[in-house]
Amino acid sequence: MLKSRRRTLLGATLLVIPLLAATPAQAADAVLDQQVAVPAYFLPGNTPDYWQQLNTMTGKPGVVVANVANGPGNLAKPAYTAALSAAHAAGMKVIGYVDTGYFGTTGYASNRTRLGSLAVEDWRAQIQSDINKWYEFYGSSIDGIFFDQAQNACGPTAGSETWVSLYREATAYVKAYHLGATTIANPGVSPAACFQDAADILVTFEGSYSSYQNRQAPYLPSAWEATADPKRIWHLVYDVPDAAAMATVIATSKANNAGYVYVTDDKMDNPWDALPSYLSSQVTAAKGSGGAAPAKPATPASSLVKATSARLSWASAAYPGVVGYDVYQGAVKIGSTANLTPSATTFDVGGLTAATAYSFTIKARDRAGNVSPAGTALSVTTAAASASTPTVPGKPVASDVGPTSVKLTWTASTDSDSGDGVAFYDVFRNGVRELSLPGGSTSVNLGGLALNTSYSFTVRARDTTGRASAQSAATAVTTTDPVPVTGATAAMDENTATYQAQFNLPYSGHHVFIDTDADYQTGWSVNTIGAEYMVENNALFQKTGDPGQWSWTVVPGVTPLVSDTNGLYKWSVPSWLLTGTGTTHKIVFHGTDGDRNDYAANVLTVTAPSTPVAPIAGAVASVNAGTASYTAKFNLPYTTHHVFIDTDANYQTGWSVNTIGAEYMIENNTLFQKTGASTAWSWSAVAGVSPLVSSTDGLYKWSVPLSLLTGTGTTQKIVFHATDGTRNDYAPNVVTLTTG
Repeated sequence: MLKSRRRTLLGATLLVIPLLAATPAQAADAVLDQQVAVPAYFLPGNTPDYWQQLNTMTGKPGVVVANVANGPGNLAKPAYTAALSAAHAAGMKVIGYVDTGYFGTTGYASNRTRLGSLAVEDWRAQIQSDINKWYEFYGSSIDGIFFDQAQNACGPTAGSETWVSLYREATAYVKAYHLGATTIANPGVSPAACFQDAADILVTFEGSYSSYQNRQAPYLPSAWEATADPKRIWHLVYDVPDAAAMATVIATSKANNAGYVYVTDDKMDNPWDALPSYLSSQVTAAKGSGGAAPAKPATPASSLVKATSARLSWASAAYPGVVGYDVYQGAVKIGSTANLTPSATTFDVGGLTAATAYSFTIKARDRAGNVSPAGTALSVTTAAASASTPTVPGKPVASDVGPTSVKLTWTASTDSDSGDGVAFYDVFRNGVRELSLPGGSTSVNLGGLALNTSYSFTVRARDTTGRASAQSAATAVTTTDPVPVTGATAAMDENTATYQAQFNLPYSGHHVFIDTDADYQTGWSVNTIGAEYMVENNALFQKTGDPGQWSWTVVPGVTPLVSDTNGLYKWSVPSWLLTGTGTTHKIVFHGTDGDRNDYAANVLTVTAPSTPVAPIAGAVASVNAGTASYTAKFNLPYTTHHVFIDTDANYQTGWSVNTIGAEYMIENNTLFQKTGASTAWSWSAVAGVSPLVSSTDGLYKWSVPLSLLTGTGTTQKIVFHATDGTRNDYAPNVVTLTTG
């Protein structure tokens, strides 16, 4: 979701039959009790101040997710300290945002760590570091962690649980050091059943109103959701136009067993940067009613009692009363589980200390949110620690020292106890635990350090029973202090504007600000220029709106980033897009990590061509006698010419390209249809049709019988595209065609 960065994820008002199978029968008058959980991706103190609104409204949401800079940032922010403290004091759970980047398992460059890695071990280190910072910066105001960009498949192959294990590990890390913390994972779609124990709450839907009311793959619910504890399921729905539509979504989400919900009229490209006008009504609509307090649960029994963990089990209650159980360690709620009648219910407890007595109780909860008295407490004493501690790891060796990072490597520890072994290595920075890595690790790339700063690093080993070695000898490291942005260049010809700079720090935002009239008073004021355009990472934005109410609007169809190897960023933008009143452009390069704001040393000046050439012009579409025709002028010598056709005007149901979701594609003289499951789409040639009519002097004309372009509506959205293997150019506008 939920990155404050822009996502490419989009609207009708109809009430549909619930998409999930009905849950086992509940008391007739029990209405599902939901909590509103808000992705609060807005700055405290802005106008309007949405944090102030949340913290002072009469009926409050139950959960808020805070996001400073796609995570906690590198420094505590006083405004956030005040806002999060007020939210926590007001009774809302404050959850800190942590990006997991799918642990790099997609292989996409966009899912690299801040240090530029796709390796699982590097993602693990960054995730743990971000978790630590939330608690370090905001202390007791933080009630848990939100893991964004979560996987939804158990593993890379059938039967594998490699990927889900990473999220179980991340949840265990949070809970081991923060008793009672809540963890949330966001696949954005319903994950496989293996994820039910990967976090306390799972976001099983994140999308638009239209896609929620008519759910299609990949947004269809999994079978396990029908009988899950509702308090494990969260639905996020945006672009919901008014209070009536909001009520429709709430009713649908209750029917679909979602115990957490958030509905907003905010839209892409960031639907989480404002609160909806109907928030108070939403909180009221989400409340449950009816039902009755369930009977006190049976006393749990313990099994598999080890030094740091134990399993609790108890007899499940008969339906229709109980949908879930809450488990308490002493007075602290440590988790929940569904009522899995007729099976015995189990709950695994971790993060315990060897040879220590604990008390566990269970409370039952019905669909309407009524909670039973606590059952009889069970006392459990964990097993003793092993006889021997692991040997001390070798002194870490530092290498690849950078401005914000260092690689540490150490020799492994051993453990002499039979059946025992090294389970974790704890890495300490200046005497404070920074990471807890799996026992098979003997190196780590550690980021998040400050420039030109001295640190001391040590490592210790822990065995499976929690016994820890002494810390290793310390290694001293001083980070570097490079010039932040160097080597900035810019050039233009009649076709292309190119920009390049070396970014020497791990920024999250890389910018090129472009002043197309060399007048700092007519654009967005930045470093002595007035920018009409901005390149941010891999998107081009244009300044729109009146002075005093400017905003940045995405220019569709442009992916300017050419490469970013080792911090050397290269961008390319069609010259004809950069419209201005003169031929002199002023260019500023900028990098930010949410805290720092660094600029290249000089403002660059380039001369724009007087008559830039649009790569694709004159794009039109029409219908005549049951045939759809598509025409465009291609002004460059492309090898491949495309027409992408969205036959239902819903970008979430087809192949995502330039704001549409294409069900069909013309490529040169072949018509293709998108086939296969949502996670394994492919283009299949449609037999018996040769759509290319002519291609004289770059003027391409195609025609296709409408009978071949099956869809669910009478409106098509069409994108023209061409490539020569290096360039990827689009017509400036998405074309709309009415076919009926």
